[in-house]
Amino acid sequence: MTNIKIYQGDQIGGCITVISTDNTKIVIDFGESLPGAEVVENIEFGWDMENVDAVFFTHYHGDHIGRFMEIPDDVKLYMGEVTWKVLKNLYTALKKDDIVEHLDNRPNVLFIKPNDAIEVGDIRVTPYSVDHSAFDAYMFLVETPDKNILHTGDYRDHGHRGHNIKNGKDMNVMLEVIRCYVRDFGRRKIDFLITEGTMMGDRKNDKRYSEKMMLKDAKEYFKNHKYVFLKISSTNADSLATFYHAARANGMGFYANKYVLKQLDVFKEAGSQYTDFYDFRDKWEIPFIPNDNTSKETRQKLNAKIKHMRKDGFVMVVSEYYDEIMEEFADLDPILIYSMWKGYIDKRIGKEAYNPELAEFCKRHNAIDMHTSGHAYPEMIEAVINAVDPADVKIIHTDVKEE
Repeated sequence: MTNIKIYQGDQIGGCITVISTDNTKIVIDFGESLPGAEVVENIEFGWDMENVDAVFFTHYHGDHIGRFMEIPDDVKLYMGEVTWKVLKNLYTALKKDDIVEHLDNRPNVLFIKPNDAIEVGDIRVTPYSVDHSAFDAYMFLVETPDKNILHTGDYRDHGHRGHNIKNGKDMNVMLEVIRCYVRDFGRRKIDFLITEGTMMGDRKNDKRYSEKMMLKDAKEYFKNHKYVFLKISSTNADSLATFYHAARANGMGFYANKYVLKQLDVFKEAGSQYTDFYDFRDKWEIPFIPNDNTSKETRQKLNAKIKHMRKDGFVMVVSEYYDEIMEEFADLDPILIYSMWKGYIDKRIGKEAYNPELAEFCKRHNAIDMHTSGHAYPEMIEAVINAVDPADVKIIHTDVKEE
């Protein structure tokens, strides 16, 4: 008999799903509780007692995978290859050498691919790609001897991969995948649906803003604003691509530090088999400001790059610690675009997630907001529930479950 147990489902971040039969037990996601959640302490999970066979990760965001170091080595970890590479780049940049070494040498790390089923004991798990702000995100169809379960992970339908044109008509990719593959054109019944509900509650009234709308707006905005600093998540592949293409459309260069450039290379390699939208071929490292110890040759190269940036314009990915390089272009009246969740800079929204240094940085540079959510709006959640047509449903990753 199949048993489903969900930990911390009534908060955003840190949700853990345990699915077990008489012979097998798997876990979906093992991440950290987010600041601002009602329960911010990570739960104690008894790995010694649980006898878990495998953990499946929906994507690389910390609230879904951030506690992977706690998982015993004899437990299989299933994740996308992009997730593994993104984590390596992140922890290398943070100088967490022990975690990087663990990622390189840990046994039982296995890469999943869309539509390729995985057998773990008497449980069969099939991953399907979903549109999310994380490039490498999946929902999982979990088939046990007596139940079919669909775990959506985080998803949306307003990113660049949310829709395709099929037979001349706009097609919602996730709903089509559910219809064709998950439901098998109605031949497969889904007993239990586990779906995220991040944008329910107060967020349900947020402006409906898609990546394609943001790309159109950014292209138009950059016609009159050629000097742009951009505060954005280094792992938000879709929005990075949005601003990259808006910059290219206006003849502006795209600049970032070495770490962000490495992440862009990961997205470029992974996306190249499907599209050139994530090509990121025209990008450059942010120049540093020469000092007394800088050689004459290096100084000349840096000055030439800065001169080029001043002539053609730029979009530069920055953080709250980049005031020195930003000051180099102060006479050009640059703008700062803030493309992240407002809660980090608005205490009324973010509560414990509020970042005073980031808020002051955005205030100091008169930041403008240009951002789209990585999560499904309520009408998309409703459409998914209707498309799956489950016997039962559980909404997780939300702090307003009564909605």
